[in-house]
Amino acid sequence: MARGGMRQQKTGPGTRPVTLRRLRIIGVVLPVLFILAIELIRLAIVEKGSADYSPDIVLAVITVVAVIAFSFVMFHFIARAQAETAQVVTDLRRRQREGHAFYDVLLRISNQDPLADILAAVARHARDLLASDLAAVCLNDATTRSVQLGPTPAGAASLREGVCILPGANGSCDLHDLRYVRSLRSSPEVKESVQLQVQSSDRALGDLWVGRSSAVPFDERDRQFLTTFAGFASIAVASARMRESERQGAILAERERIARELHDSLAQVLGAVHLRLRALTSREDAVTAPIALELIDLADACEEGYGDARGAILDLHESSRVDRNLLDSLRAYLDKYSKQCGIAASLQASLEHELALPPRSEIQIIRVVQEALTNVRKHSGAATTTVRISEDNGTVTFVVEDDGRGFDVTEELLGRGGFGLHSMRERMEMIGGTVVTDSAPGRGTRVVAELPNVPARAPIPSI
Repeated sequence: MARGGMRQQKTGPGTRPVTLRRLRIIGVVLPVLFILAIELIRLAIVEKGSADYSPDIVLAVITVVAVIAFSFVMFHFIARAQAETAQVVTDLRRRQREGHAFYDVLLRISNQDPLADILAAVARHARDLLASDLAAVCLNDATTRSVQLGPTPAGAASLREGVCILPGANGSCDLHDLRYVRSLRSSPEVKESVQLQVQSSDRALGDLWVGRSSAVPFDERDRQFLTTFAGFASIAVASARMRESERQGAILAERERIARELHDSLAQVLGAVHLRLRALTSREDAVTAPIALELIDLADACEEGYGDARGAILDLHESSRVDRNLLDSLRAYLDKYSKQCGIAASLQASLEHELALPPRSEIQIIRVVQEALTNVRKHSGAATTTVRISEDNGTVTFVVEDDGRGFDVTEELLGRGGFGLHSMRERMEMIGGTVVTDSAPGRGTRVVAELPNVPARAPIPSI
């Protein structure tokens, strides 16, 4: 087990400076010796003729006892005051370290550092300030899918059931799945641990866990400190989710802008050129036969490009709608797809609950379905295509199948024409899903995309 953090500072009577004990001895012994010396001198010089020394001895003993008692009482109060002062100093130093930790985390949040770095800082400060050996911030799967942990979110998206951030060396962070952290928590070397929930106002986001190899229990102040840090982790996640929502909104706005520009420029130009080329080919007196064949080829190329441009405009426009849920967006897209391409397209959904996909996942799913349907339009020669959506134990499956001519999947992937298949696979991997293409010449194509660990929102109301 990695050792991290600092040792606990001990306070109490056993750690008082040695000079206090010496001062206590001197403060008791010297007055007693001084009183005894005065009494001996007085008895020897001043009262030499007196034969009865008992009253003087009793008075001297009482004086010595009084001096000793007074000295012990005074030094008791001094020791207690010093212990209280030491405790106050210790508390002030801890508050100073806590203040620096709070400032560091809040500064990272305000600077919009990557979420993984912020949560790693939370875990590192919790580990160090509580004199522990291990600490981790764990996010559940729903939270992981709704945020970007860093510049490259694909690694985190591939972790099942969620992700745990552990502070690494030199301020870095390590990403692990829940199984790894469960093994740490159940390790026999961890004698004491504490776990606090990280949650927003409406849902659980994950937890903050700290463990130590010593048997010293965590006190109430430690828990209060961790509660504050769990709140900081919640703020960091909420901030990251807001930034992700803004980023997705900007992406959708940019897609809508590109769709408008394609419609106003490229699509109209291709359509006009296609019509003029067709008109030229019909004028037998104006062109020769070889030129007419070239014009026909150019017209066919413009028609194909015009169809691709209209398909791209439809894809971009429909994927940028934020006023619809996933099912409504797919239904609207399939309706326009059928009218535009002349291919009968239908949607079949067998879901018991409404889907609760994060915006990033929803957009990627729509783009995968659109890419599959684009392949149907361009290559399959199909008359009908169907999009099926089903759910089983938290795994949502999207199937796009057609009755077209089909193709050899292996040759397509190995050849130059497999870009669309690779694009669909990369999109699903970004959100933690998978995609499989099943096809063969003469029996159509079936694209199956699966997204696991999707939470359910509410039952779909009956109509």
